[in-house]
Amino acid sequence: MEENQATYRDMQSIMVHNAERFGSRKYIISVDQNRDSTFSEFNRQCGRIANFFKDKEVKKDETISLIGRNSIETLSIYFGILKYGAIANPINFEESRENIYHIIGRVKPKFVIYNEEMDFGQTDSTYSWLPYSTLDVKKRGEGEFFSMVENFEPDFETPLGSMQDIAEIVFTSGTTERPKGVVISREALFYQVHDLIERLGISEQDTILDYRAYSWLSPQILSILVTMQAGATLVFGQKFSRSRFPEWLREHGVTIAVGVPTVINILVSDPVDIHKKDLPALRFMTSSSAPLSVEKHGEFEDIYGIPINQLAGSSEGGWVCASPPEKRKIGSAGPPVRSKELFIVNEEGKRCEVGEEGEIVYRGKSNALGYLKEDGGIDRFPAEGFHTGDMGYVDQEGYVFYTGRIKDLIIRGGVNISPMEITNRLMEHPDVKEAATIGIPDSIYGEEVASFIVPKPGCEIEEKDIISHCEKTLPDFKIPKVIRFLEEIPKSDRAKASKQLLLDLINQENGV
Repeated sequence: MEENQATYRDMQSIMVHNAERFGSRKYIISVDQNRDSTFSEFNRQCGRIANFFKDKEVKKDETISLIGRNSIETLSIYFGILKYGAIANPINFEESRENIYHIIGRVKPKFVIYNEEMDFGQTDSTYSWLPYSTLDVKKRGEGEFFSMVENFEPDFETPLGSMQDIAEIVFTSGTTERPKGVVISREALFYQVHDLIERLGISEQDTILDYRAYSWLSPQILSILVTMQAGATLVFGQKFSRSRFPEWLREHGVTIAVGVPTVINILVSDPVDIHKKDLPALRFMTSSSAPLSVEKHGEFEDIYGIPINQLAGSSEGGWVCASPPEKRKIGSAGPPVRSKELFIVNEEGKRCEVGEEGEIVYRGKSNALGYLKEDGGIDRFPAEGFHTGDMGYVDQEGYVFYTGRIKDLIIRGGVNISPMEITNRLMEHPDVKEAATIGIPDSIYGEEVASFIVPKPGCEIEEKDIISHCEKTLPDFKIPKVIRFLEEIPKSDRAKASKQLLLDLINQENGV
């Protein structure tokens, strides 16, 4: 963890500075809306929203929940909350109603501002629910949020609070349990963003493409807040589109394209007509949110000539590692970012040597404060470091390699097996588009290895082909004993393979 970090700035000062410096330059291009907003326009709209909250006497420790699709309107409300100085609680548009009501019940917001498309109908009168539509005046109805906001002054002056106050409460995705609320201070959020700007060399010259739900912390600190803090341009979609991806890159002169392994696998298995030589502005594509196999990484770069820059982070810590574009190591997420001190510990809690695998632990000023407790307090993360549950090691040059999750380890007959190792071997098969591996209950060994495979379009693979392929590099006890071929791998809302849903498939077969 290095010293001499940048000086903290609040969102109000960042936005005003950008409006004055860049004015009519585009901050956001919303590709699905076919609309854009300049730094000046966006700041003025967010100023009206901040003044609305001021008029309603919202306090710095009060929360505003926001539910909506990726759009200029949604981001203007999100930034308006941060600009004013209240606590933002972005909620995934596609969350189940049960989880949405659970989250709202946990944070107890002053307002719930939601996209009117959702039509909540009879809402809980405990909270003030405000529907929002569009900035297009012709389409607004009575009681709509932007109708209430439009007459407020666009110039906002004095935000509430300081960098020690809470900026956001974001909720992690849940599969077998309820999502957890992660409480992030304004200071931590600023440095999570700054760490990436510094490591990736992002400047006002960049144009970043993203299409993931704004409510995830990852797009916030990789594209949404990064572009605002650096004075860059955000090209924003509502979801990934394979057919439109080349158009987005070409038309908008994208310099950094955000990616996740699922998207990269799609582009490898069903290539589109783009190449780095035809995209002079494009610097690289990122990969984060889940591990990307070395094989798919190589295949992608062979097909497209576009470098992939890997990152790793979490809701609890923001960015943890990021590869410097000029010095990547394939298979590594890169060295820790400036605000993070990272170390590896063994089962006894002692620090591991270079190259020794153990649990990844980190601490630093960019860490979240802790988890939201039922009573509204904060279950603070320990000062000595947050234990991630991720397994990995650090090499001689300080590059971090993730090797799996502790809780995902398959314990077969008392022997630990990493599902990631097996999945990576499966992804080396030329006819495999996607794969996932989990442990399933076994009466003899306790757990057995089960793998789920999506073949590439037009390819026919049999179980014997997979076993034969695995036998070349894996010992017998690691070879999958249960193999299922699927049309797609079921995933969580973070686009990661869902262990619980895969286990449910096996349980259904067994009549459980």
